[in-house]
Amino acid sequence: MNTWNEGYFTDSTYTYGYYRELSPNFMRWCLLVNGIAAPEITEDSCHCELGYGQGVSANIHAAATAGKYFGTDFNPAHAAQANELAEASGADANFFEDSFEEFSERDDLPQFDSIGFHGIWTWVSAENRRHMLEVARRHLKSGGMVYNSYNCLPGWAPNAPLRELLSICDRYKVYGGGDNINERVASAFKFVEEVIAAEPAYAMVAPSFKAYFEKLKNHNANYIAHEYLNLDWDLMYFADVAELCQTAKLEFATVAFPAETGTAYLGEKGQEFFKKISNPIVREQLKDYFINRQFRKDIYVRGVRRLSNTEVFDKIFSMRYVLTTPAAEVPMTMVLNGREIILAKEIYRPLLEYLQEDNFRPKDLREYFMRGKLNANQLLEALRLLVQAAHITPCQSDAAVKRAKKSCERLNAHICEKSSFADTIRFLASPLTGGGVEVGRFHQIFLAQYKAGNKTADKLAEAAWKIISRNGERMMAAQTQKLLETDAENLAYLETMAEKFLTRLPIYKALML
Repeated sequence: MNTWNEGYFTDSTYTYGYYRELSPNFMRWCLLVNGIAAPEITEDSCHCELGYGQGVSANIHAAATAGKYFGTDFNPAHAAQANELAEASGADANFFEDSFEEFSERDDLPQFDSIGFHGIWTWVSAENRRHMLEVARRHLKSGGMVYNSYNCLPGWAPNAPLRELLSICDRYKVYGGGDNINERVASAFKFVEEVIAAEPAYAMVAPSFKAYFEKLKNHNANYIAHEYLNLDWDLMYFADVAELCQTAKLEFATVAFPAETGTAYLGEKGQEFFKKISNPIVREQLKDYFINRQFRKDIYVRGVRRLSNTEVFDKIFSMRYVLTTPAAEVPMTMVLNGREIILAKEIYRPLLEYLQEDNFRPKDLREYFMRGKLNANQLLEALRLLVQAAHITPCQSDAAVKRAKKSCERLNAHICEKSSFADTIRFLASPLTGGGVEVGRFHQIFLAQYKAGNKTADKLAEAAWKIISRNGERMMAAQTQKLLETDAENLAYLETMAEKFLTRLPIYKALML
């Protein structure tokens, strides 16, 4: 058993995910759209991420966001990966492998404008949570932002025993477990399957128990190991987390969930009940009951300052926005906290078409607002929903874009080069937005080859086939799940993919990928 890991699962590295909520630009927008003052992000800003995993989010934000980046993750393999990406981008990033306690005690850290910890809070000990808050207490600027996401109650209550079954099987080697991650996860899954088959009373009174277990089978072994096999896994209510954060002078500001505003999504009875509740902490806690929330994404601020409606409209409408989904493909319905919302076509279609004009060129909304087709509140609500669904994304200033362009180009070139060998990092950095954009492996290969001069679908397919056939790989037909045998079959399939890539290319260009 390792001693330096303090119970956290370190026998394999974490997944290569990207989380936009860790972006200082996204945090800032969420605050502003909810009427809360947020720090300006400049080249003098400093940002931090605790528990950065493979460093994908941290490095994308370091490359694409003005300022300096710092972070720690006590898994040395994670630190090595994060620093490799930082070296590739040339961004001003400093990634350590300190424990949270060691990091909190460093005397060479600046004051941070933003600090993020995604998916860490639940999976570490109470002592480590105190050290995380100590980083914020000692190193967060007045007015600075903290993002914290974690599993929460009451949503997790019915399925928490499932996690305990998986963990206890692994800890006590009930079925031997095996030496590698796949074997250990397979053993834990087999154990749970046999428990459920024996019809324990709990599975009868918690009908979601079995269904949730079936969903887990769709995740890879590394994800299961890190999420379910740790020694520490503490479920908390929002109110208890908020009280702990107050010890570091952190005040709950809003959720990193732009569409969640007001109480309309709670239903008529819920809305009527909430009229009786004025305390913001109680209201927020009650929301978790009404929507049965399992995972929270919260933004805290050291010193919350409220903005007037006029200030909110000025700041939000003067920002530029980029459309990241073709207007015709944006559905006029979305699900918000389990409820379907129908988007009014007369409001949303003209706005989307406006943003698509001139090959998706980013635009501010002052001119659109001045046309008088929507009032300020209607436009603000449309922005909330479209940003929530990631159909549009707020943009940085021209000066910030210019500063980030070279480091993003270098990082993206490195990621695209890696995609020639494996499907690992599925995100690229956009200097326009200051954040990440999901771009799958083959679109990364096509993007690199397009920049190398292969401009047509057939040329892109030929170039991609040379790369993957050199690795001994073949394409698998999506519909039949069968490997394609001949060169001609593979080329034809890749050409179809390249044609789809070319239809997406105007958006990639607008995002400056």
